[in-house]
Amino acid sequence: MRVLELNSQYLGVTLSMLMQNAGREVARVIINSASVEGKRVSILCGLGGNGGDGMVAARYLQEAGASVEVFLVGSAERIASSDTKENWNILNNLETIPNIVLKTESAIKSCPALEESDILVDGLLGFGLHSDLREPILTAVKQINASKAQKYAIDIPTGIDSDTGEVHGDAVIADQTITLHAEKIGLAKAEEYVGKLHVVSIGIPLEASEICGPGHVFLFTQSRNPSSHKGDYGRILVIGGSDVYSGAPSLTGLAALRTGADLVSIAAPSPVASTIRGYSPNLMVTSIGTDVFAEESFDVIFPLVESNDVIAIGPGLGLDNKTQEAVLQFLNQIESSKRLVIDADGLKCLAKSDITFESESTILTPHWGELGIMLGQKLDASPSLDEKLKSARYAVELFKATVLLKGHDDIIVSPNGQYRFNRTGVPAMTVGGTGDVLTGICAALLARRSAFLSACAAAFISGKSGELAHSKLGNHLMATDCIEYIPDVMK
Repeated sequence: MRVLELNSQYLGVTLSMLMQNAGREVARVIINSASVEGKRVSILCGLGGNGGDGMVAARYLQEAGASVEVFLVGSAERIASSDTKENWNILNNLETIPNIVLKTESAIKSCPALEESDILVDGLLGFGLHSDLREPILTAVKQINASKAQKYAIDIPTGIDSDTGEVHGDAVIADQTITLHAEKIGLAKAEEYVGKLHVVSIGIPLEASEICGPGHVFLFTQSRNPSSHKGDYGRILVIGGSDVYSGAPSLTGLAALRTGADLVSIAAPSPVASTIRGYSPNLMVTSIGTDVFAEESFDVIFPLVESNDVIAIGPGLGLDNKTQEAVLQFLNQIESSKRLVIDADGLKCLAKSDITFESESTILTPHWGELGIMLGQKLDASPSLDEKLKSARYAVELFKATVLLKGHDDIIVSPNGQYRFNRTGVPAMTVGGTGDVLTGICAALLARRSAFLSACAAAFISGKSGELAHSKLGNHLMATDCIEYIPDVMK
């Protein structure tokens, strides 16, 4: 839901618009299921978006003839949402809808309206609760349950975990629940608290669930635990480089660091290891002891694999016969628990193989030409978006991995059938190395979440970083410029 809300905002449908729609729909359900004219309706609102929905509903319920009071549980100065604050200010301008602040448990217990109301509306907390209720919300929940009024919950009864259905300390026992946009997973597991369930539309556009957007990036931008240790946010190993290519694995490693990975190691052939080491002191570079990646390199490679969370293999690796054989041997021997990003020459080694991967932990990042090699097919040089999607789905079926098909519109497909389109990027990103940057972004994100969500966020970040670099440099950007704008996109 948070992804959808933020993607909607990116498309121009603001959170304020969604809140207005939600409040109207909440009121509509109550009006249609109860005779509200002349009834006393009390709406308990929290400090977030759920409370804002209740504030909007108050106006519509009053318009339908109800006697409405709004109770803010907590301090008005601590309202977390600007849209909720705006609707609280509207209520302050309306003399006919009393709005009362209940800051403490004692204020809630001594509020007569909670006992005398005909209808109580729970707008305290929405989705996203994952810990026990705290005061004064906990007391408000107990008072709601003690009332004989008809009880309605907005989105999810306060106290219910929207993902698991777990009760966190206590929860509102609603007669009816009005959930927004779609049924939350937890509702089906807490039916005794939900009552009659209504699913209402709030105007989230279909495209919000079809594109990669800021909502996907949001999943990777949460505050770090103050007691975090080095390595908690990703140890990445890049296996790449050859006697011809030294820049590709370096770009992948630097992009992973800029995306937030804690530690990045690069395992590279002897001829280029020292060169890569000179690019940046932030990269830990190990020579694999051979001129190209080969079976003889495994004695060096596998101890490194053990100490890292995500393995990115392929950038600049080359297509020496020994390398192609070694890639397949390596992928077959690696533990299934390891997370993988396979790109560039690593992808070409998959052609005509029968190898499959762990769907939640592997990302393949081909462009259209590489996809044809992987599939062993001659693909249309000018495919439609539908043709690209069809071929990407076929690759997913073959390899059982998430596929991020790069192009004018990136296509991300998961083995569970989900897919997204990414529209960010500019033609100037045809410059060499931008694909290696994307691989690094994917690897850093994959250390923290599933392959599909990581690929969606990575595609958006990569393209948007290119857009920002292009806005400054025009058609003169380099892959390293894109790396420098990654933090700005993630902010």
